[in-house]
Amino acid sequence: MKKVLERTHPAVLLVYFLVNFVAVVWSRHPWMTGIQTVCLCTMYLYHQKNIKKLLPYGGVFCLAAITNPLFVQRGRTILFYIGNIRITWEAFLYGIHYGCLLVNVLWMFSIMNRYFRREHWIYISGSVFPQTGVILSMAMGLIPKYKKQAGLMMEAQKNLKKESMFRRVMKVFSMETTWAFENSMDQLDSMNARGYGMKKRSHFHLFQFERKDMFRLVQILLLAAFNGYGYVKYYSRFFFYPMIIWNPVKNVDCIFIILMAIQILLPFLWRDGNYVSD
Repeated sequence: MKKVLERTHPAVLLVYFLVNFVAVVWSRHPWMTGIQTVCLCTMYLYHQKNIKKLLPYGGVFCLAAITNPLFVQRGRTILFYIGNIRITWEAFLYGIHYGCLLVNVLWMFSIMNRYFRREHWIYISGSVFPQTGVILSMAMGLIPKYKKQAGLMMEAQKNLKKESMFRRVMKVFSMETTWAFENSMDQLDSMNARGYGMKKRSHFHLFQFERKDMFRLVQILLLAAFNGYGYVKYYSRFFFYPMIIWNPVKNVDCIFIILMAIQILLPFLWRDGNYVSD
């Protein structure tokens, strides 16, 4: 899957991630949110290969699941009281649903950042919106450099003298801010000197829209159309308050759940050349 996505045309990648991002953000039904969570967790673990990487996302999930019933006291089914605060079953379930939605969005960005690199942004936006392409390329390059530079400065300050962690962090933050402004100005002048941002500037790239890219794009759009129909027809409304009403799972529900899973896990089904592994 990794090599297949790396060799996929940037336009197809952009459509794939946008379609899934919209599906994740606009998910209202627990069944759809649940299958999205399972599929995105599978993709995330496939790339990270370390279950400990899930701990920060588990913290986000638990935070949403715990805080929602504390601040939202709607719902009919009262579980218990904490002082004058009533904890309801409906608010607790909505917190779980919202926690899954937040984690799904974070996983989507994590997977997208792995494959949609700086040159992809320049290729996509450089020809149509040249100035936007400059800004995006600068942002994509600045964030990793900022993180690396912060680590170097923190290590240097630690070796220079002993001081409190708070003072060290504040000093490094001040130096990093100054460095970021200077580096951004230098990079902007350099890119403008090379013609970035001009409407008639051509961009060198090795991307070619091949037949397999068209086939994959058609697959994505067809799945998005089917899932969009299912969302509008069946899953655009689900009420947690004042009481949750669960309908029995029907055959049509199983079909749309499978289609949603295929839409997210579609890159696992793609093959490049003679069945490239991994």
